[in-house]
Amino acid sequence: MDAEGGFGMAEFLEGTLDTMMERLCNSISGFDPEWVTRCVPATEEQIRQLQDILVEYNYTMPAAYLYYLKRMGQDDGDLLEKEDGCEGDIGMVLELLSGRKDSSARKDLKNGLFLFSDNYWTQTRLYMKLSAVDDNPMVTNIQNTYIAESFEKYLFRKAFYMYKGEFTYRGLTSDSVCKRHKKKKIEDCRTCPYCGDTVEERMDFIHQMAETYGLKKAWFSDQSHFICYNASYAFEINVYRGYSVDFSCNDDKLWTQVRYSLGLFPEFFAYLSSYGN
Repeated sequence: MDAEGGFGMAEFLEGTLDTMMERLCNSISGFDPEWVTRCVPATEEQIRQLQDILVEYNYTMPAAYLYYLKRMGQDDGDLLEKEDGCEGDIGMVLELLSGRKDSSARKDLKNGLFLFSDNYWTQTRLYMKLSAVDDNPMVTNIQNTYIAESFEKYLFRKAFYMYKGEFTYRGLTSDSVCKRHKKKKIEDCRTCPYCGDTVEERMDFIHQMAETYGLKKAWFSDQSHFICYNASYAFEINVYRGYSVDFSCNDDKLWTQVRYSLGLFPEFFAYLSSYGN
């Protein structure tokens, strides 16, 4: 523990795609040094089998995913599985793709959706949206709903979730966009957490609050996830459906103060701007 009750702050560094796995491993090792020892790379044969399947559909393997496979394709130490139960090992991917030509995973691949993560029990499947030129593709679900701006940002968001799990206190609050009240003028809505009918409008509101109080978002934030962290706390605001705030910290006084204002963004940002920055 450090002076603020921490356990070793993670540094989720931005960089070029070819350094993605080195940066990811260094980030997680900052708060979980044993994690890298649990990771097992995919074999050359497994990678070749998957590349051959992708070629059948006129795709090449995205570089970001190839880097991931070569470092932790067989076992990523629960990086992808821990938060939502989805399995992402290459053995599972090959099993789903190596069967019948009319299998659902093959049909999806024909449409440019590459299945890389699956939860059999909840029927949750995650895909990369392939193209001929994208080495770091967008992550979606089967409904083609946006999940993450890129595979790299998806991995770092998962690493961030591991980091949040190390804190003592963690709280979640959600508010849907207010539809029961009479539509207010947009300038009036700026003072409450119910501003914006669209994802873009809601994220603009969060950016405005963060800028007002000097809180900087992490680089792996995207169009629907605002992420911020330091040695004292970590939080994520998801604006895909309304507003969902997930906050973590070790300080019981900070936790007591913040948990009552999680859904009140001006107060939430104002308090954090004076703490631990």
